[in-house]
Amino acid sequence: MEIINYDTLLEQYAGVAFEKQRSLAEVVGDNGWQVDMDKGTISFGSKLSFPIQILGTYSYESETWLWAWANEESNLPENLLVEANELREFGERYNIEFLTMDEFTMENTDVHSIGLIASGKFGSSAYYAGDFGSGIILLTLNSKEVDAVQYDEQGRILTVFPEIVNVFAVNHRRALKNYLEAKGYGTTEGEGSLSGKKGDNVIEASFDEKGRLTSMNGEVKG
Repeated sequence: MEIINYDTLLEQYAGVAFEKQRSLAEVVGDNGWQVDMDKGTISFGSKLSFPIQILGTYSYESETWLWAWANEESNLPENLLVEANELREFGERYNIEFLTMDEFTMENTDVHSIGLIASGKFGSSAYYAGDFGSGIILLTLNSKEVDAVQYDEQGRILTVFPEIVNVFAVNHRRALKNYLEAKGYGTTEGEGSLSGKKGDNVIEASFDEKGRLTSMNGEVKG
C-alpha cells in the first residue's frame, strides 16, 4: 500500500508548483498585496486582482500554523475555505496528521512547503505567502496572466530543480521523477541516474549513493 504523508506529497508536487512561483513573480513584480475577503480576491497594485482560496495562517509569536478551517475567530467566508477543507478530508481519508491537526508548531519556512503541496494538488496558478507583520497568510490563487507566462520549459526545469533541492528537504530522485512526469516527460531510471525525454528534449541527472543530485543537464536531440 502506498504511503502518503508530508514528504511524499512535497516530493510529488514541489517541482511543478515551484516553477509556477517564477511566473507569479514575473506578473506581480514589486507590487504590494491586499486581500479582500468580501470579494475573495488578492490584489497586487491597482491592475491585478485574482480569486483566492485561503489555506491558513502562521504566527511568528507562537511559531504555529493554524488551518483556515480551524480559525473560527476570523469568521472566514466558507467559499474561501473549499481547498482547505478538501485537504482536511484528504488527510482524514489517508491518515495524514498535518492535514487534520487544527494547529501545530513548525518553522515559518514550512509555510512554503504547504503552499507547494496545495498549489500542486489543486492545479492552482500559484500560491502566495503574504507577510502581515505578526504572521503569514497562505493562499492559492488562479490567474490567466500567470498561466499565460511564456518560458523555455526545459531551461526552467534545469534552473528550478537545483533550487528546490537546496531549499526543501525532499528525496532528490523521487522529486525529479515526479516533476518530469508532471511536465509530460517519459522517465528512465538507472543505477545512480535518471533521464527524461519529451519529444526531442532530453534531461539527464546523476545522483550519489545517498540519492542526492550531483549533476543535471539537458539537450535537444533532433
